[in-house]
Amino acid sequence: MIRLKKRILTILSISMFALLLIGLSTGPWSQMLPFGSVFNTEQEVDGPSQDDRSGVSFEDRNLSGEFHRLDEITNAIQAQEPDQEDDGIIPASIEIPAIDVKAEIEPVGILDNGQMGVPSEAEGVAWFEPGANPGEIGNAVMAGHVDSTTGPAIFFDLDELESGDEIIITDEDDRSFIFTVQNQESYPHENAPMENIFGTSETRNLNLITCTGTFNQEEGTHDERLVVYTELNEAQSDIEQKNDSSNPPDSPTNVEVDGSFITWHAVDEEDIVGYRVYQGDSIEESEFEHVESVSPHERKRSPANHGDSTDSIYYVTAVDVYGQESDPSELIQIER
Repeated sequence: MIRLKKRILTILSISMFALLLIGLSTGPWSQMLPFGSVFNTEQEVDGPSQDDRSGVSFEDRNLSGEFHRLDEITNAIQAQEPDQEDDGIIPASIEIPAIDVKAEIEPVGILDNGQMGVPSEAEGVAWFEPGANPGEIGNAVMAGHVDSTTGPAIFFDLDELESGDEIIITDEDDRSFIFTVQNQESYPHENAPMENIFGTSETRNLNLITCTGTFNQEEGTHDERLVVYTELNEAQSDIEQKNDSSNPPDSPTNVEVDGSFITWHAVDEEDIVGYRVYQGDSIEESEFEHVESVSPHERKRSPANHGDSTDSIYYVTAVDVYGQESDPSELIQIER
């Protein structure tokens, strides 16, 4: 195992869940109480080896025979991808379609009494910033109020989530990670598995916390805490977005005739492995034939002398390492 110094949480001691009240409460519409615990936020631990990480998955489309720089470009992207995944994102908003939740996220830390901070507003969600970022390996933790002094709050319906429901976390650059609900558990507020909630993990998790159970007037808090455990859906999140056929590369532009050659401008995307040139006999013809492949390091041109036709129509497409092909460029006609 490679030893990685990561900003993760190791539980030093587990104290009572509800030691801090956000405000006085006189009835069941009380505000949520935070989990109470003390953490060491800097500790060197064993992390997953490079081989354990899930890197980019490239489909075998026989591209290596067509574009001979495929291996070089693929290796470069694979070398970058784990770092992007490990960093996660700084969350800005949360959406839970199944229970109609949309809210901004505010970062919180550890209070003077050793407990996790809570949202400043009943309709806000707090992210435990000293812990994991959503999307990186570990347990990212967010908390929301179940109710307030005036009625239901943002996580009032959190207990209605079921396995397979989605939680969408988005950063300020509109990069989104989608987490899928695995299960939910309720714990007595004085006794919960803090290591499972805040501790280390080999997967990319997001744990959502709120109050549940019966409101205890004497103690001024609910008697249980609800934790919804979710895991990153890598196939649907932005770290795997280029594997999605709905996101092909851009089309080549500025396709022109230069003497006896067809030329075009390169597509400015790092995962482009080459270009394909197609020929047809007329604009009305629906069938075009692939006549040449051009690697990205070669000059962006192709001889305009394929076949015996006196007149020909051409277009060019871009191809990425995943085998995805762009839409055709503009058509260009060659008259001989």
